[in-house]
Amino acid sequence: MLRAGPVLSVSLFCVVALTCVCARTAADDAFTDSASAQFLGLVVANEVGHDAAGNIVLTGIHHTSLANGFPHQEDVCVYTRWSGLGSHDIGISIWNMDTEETVAEAAHEVEFAPTAVTTFIQVFPHAKFPTSGTYAVEVTLDGDLAAEYSLFINVDDSYPDTPELVLSVPAESGTLDRAGNASVAGIPDVLSFHKFPAQESFELVTLWFSGEGSHQQRVEILDPTGVPVASSPAHEIRADYGKLELLTDSFRDVPLAVRGTYTVVLYMDGEDVFEYPLPVSRN
Repeated sequence: MLRAGPVLSVSLFCVVALTCVCARTAADDAFTDSASAQFLGLVVANEVGHDAAGNIVLTGIHHTSLANGFPHQEDVCVYTRWSGLGSHDIGISIWNMDTEETVAEAAHEVEFAPTAVTTFIQVFPHAKFPTSGTYAVEVTLDGDLAAEYSLFINVDDSYPDTPELVLSVPAESGTLDRAGNASVAGIPDVLSFHKFPAQESFELVTLWFSGEGSHQQRVEILDPTGVPVASSPAHEIRADYGKLELLTDSFRDVPLAVRGTYTVVLYMDGEDVFEYPLPVSRN
């Protein structure tokens, strides 16, 4: 599960910071001009790649892992999303929530994109987990807690009793495999058009983890002035203890009158649980 914070040691690691910077003029003032950063999402996946268009592909998103013995080794790929401007320090660590022993950690200075979502990927090859238990994947921004993601290894009695939001992104598709892991393909950093006004059809893929019972999800899209331009019907979240649930909301011919930062508002059971920017630019 993901816990948002107030902002919202490893011998070998790989890190990738991806930003899509579009042309910007003095008149293009609808994008963020603040040096503050907003946390948008965090998952642990088996693999993070790109499609032919350069969009992100997440394969094997999971909260649980089954080890045959201990110490247990596995590659841990941490995918994060951000908005904001300027240079920021992002730290990622993995530690046992019972013993507080650190499994892996790294920190990097990242330049955030002014007109798109910034993607930061940290890979810890052969991370060694000494025992079973619940491990925290902790992300900090400029020294402050941004989010915490739980990774359960050979543990099945500590899952949340209510659905926890994992990730919500614009994407081409989302699926669950037989093992219950999720894959999300075609995640863009920005929606780009030749001219405005424009119309666009797209999907928003949302992942929830664990919980019990039936809940309702609804999504609303606001234009840069805060006026609603599209909304989805309510969809049922069939929460299952210890398992991921994936929902796809399809939007057709959404009117995008101007370039700028649109906002996605995610509701569960009528409550606003998360909002995130949807950058729209001219290419």
